[in-house]
Amino acid sequence: MADSVLQVSLVTPTYNERENIGPLCEEIFGLLAGVPDIDLELIVVDDNSPDGTGAAADALAARYPVRVIHRAGKLGLGSAVMAGFALSERPYLGVIDADLSHDPAILPDLIHGLRDYDLTVGSRFGATSRVEKWAWHRKLISHLGVGAARALTGVEDPLSGYFFLHRNVLGDFRLTSTGYKILLEILVKGRYRRHLSIPFVFRNRQFSQSKLNWREHMLFLKQILLFSLTRSRHRRSGPPA
Repeated sequence: MADSVLQVSLVTPTYNERENIGPLCEEIFGLLAGVPDIDLELIVVDDNSPDGTGAAADALAARYPVRVIHRAGKLGLGSAVMAGFALSERPYLGVIDADLSHDPAILPDLIHGLRDYDLTVGSRFGATSRVEKWAWHRKLISHLGVGAARALTGVEDPLSGYFFLHRNVLGDFRLTSTGYKILLEILVKGRYRRHLSIPFVFRNRQFSQSKLNWREHMLFLKQILLFSLTRSRHRRSGPPA
């Protein structure tokens, strides 16, 4: 097992990330060029970005193992992730933001962790984690949200957008929320026993703007309420087949 190659599809949803998608590919594939036991493809799911992100991603496919899904409009991050998962035929799946906030430096650790764990998560709250230029109100909202979701799941950073899993963790998973916190729904509904959290530096975005707004925060509160009810009724937890 130790010598086998891990075949991974990494999904990145995009909306107006033209200036970031090229540097993201350079970082990811430059780093993994020195890791022979990881075979990774990047699946870009673009929601018809007005800035031409989709076309920029198509151009990158000539240099890197990149596939692009062009969607008709801004349909939401959660459904974009699921569209990327559906396109993949690989046994391991992951998600990363396209805005360069998720440091690719921990990619080998996250992916290698799948040899022993069902699910691995890039955590903003580990002992050595750090968030660059975190505004006080964003920090407060994040800590409150993470606290509620952590009580529900037992995972250090259950709202992270940077994670990997065995495909079988999803089982017959059906997304019910269009919000940003798809990992939370996977943690509540997925089939897994062991998870690993890896600290990382959450970097300040350079070119794009945050897509979070008060509507997304309200959707999150709705998720917490619904998932709490789901957990109170039954817990579907088991190892990947």
